[in-house]
Amino acid sequence: MDRTRCPFYACTQYEPIQSAGRCVVLLPIMRRLVCFLSILLLASACKPAMPAPQKFGGTWTFLLGDRTFFVLTLTENGDKVAGTLAHPSHFTVDASGKRFSQITSDEVTEVIASATISGDHLRFTTANPKDKSDTSDYDLAITGRDQAFLKMTGVPFDPWPVTRVPSGSTATVFKGWDAQRSYRRDDTAVSNLDMQKIFEADQKPRQKPAELTPEKWTVVNREDAERRTQTAKLLADGQLHTAEDFNRAAFIFQHGSTSDDYLLAHTLAMIAAAKGDEGSLWIGTATLDRYLQAVGKPQIYGTQFKGTKDATQEPFNRNLISDSLRHELGVPSLAGQLDQQKQWVEQYKAAAVKH
Repeated sequence: MDRTRCPFYACTQYEPIQSAGRCVVLLPIMRRLVCFLSILLLASACKPAMPAPQKFGGTWTFLLGDRTFFVLTLTENGDKVAGTLAHPSHFTVDASGKRFSQITSDEVTEVIASATISGDHLRFTTANPKDKSDTSDYDLAITGRDQAFLKMTGVPFDPWPVTRVPSGSTATVFKGWDAQRSYRRDDTAVSNLDMQKIFEADQKPRQKPAELTPEKWTVVNREDAERRTQTAKLLADGQLHTAEDFNRAAFIFQHGSTSDDYLLAHTLAMIAAAKGDEGSLWIGTATLDRYLQAVGKPQIYGTQFKGTKDATQEPFNRNLISDSLRHELGVPSLAGQLDQQKQWVEQYKAAAVKH
């Protein structure tokens, strides 16, 4: 073997190096290091180039809470994109595009029939595997690293946020849907602690309302106004997300002083009920009754008893809503309301004796 041509043999030899007029001897260990680094650099240069990052390729998911609703799988090759879109075979979406209901457990996988790239947008059409003429158009818009919006073309609601899962990961459509309930993206949200504290402060002086004197009510009314201001800020800042949040906020504005307060309270109660809290149906009826009386109309459910010695419900239209409908909303029947009225009268009498 010609050792003069062996790089490893050469690395073991002493070799003088001229440097700034001086002769420096390169020790074997240093020669080996230089030789080793040179080999590494050559090996790196021989590696194949990494594939160009894909803008649209990968697996994208849209979640309702922590449940996977859509799985969009894309393969990108230059300006060509192919793939599939898997989702429950049947579902309905409300007009806002945020609430999904009647979701079935079986799924369908639609094949992308055509796709066009335009900047950060991928516009594609999927076809129903059972009926190729049944197509849907989508627009996938990249908004950041592994983040995008998916919009159904031609529908009025906002696009849905989708996330690209890490390379090598898989995603499947959730199958445990309850067709009797509705789902939203923020189903995993946690109730706001500030809203809880505001609600607890609102309820504390109302545990025995018949015992509240006019002087005490003056204090309560002032504190109620402060709580409405605090709650309005939470609403404006988008800090309320759960049914519990909106139920509590409804009570805060139910204890307002204007018809607009009661109407806002009714809206908040509707949101809480829409988020799945059936218990909020009662505060929904109470807010509407209070609003009607505030604008000079009779209440229709019978939830409002005035703070007087006879605890009157007037004005009250007892004929519009049947007891069966009251039952559906968690409101006592007319007979049950008579019992409530008697209890209020007894509480006011007992409070009058104490004072």
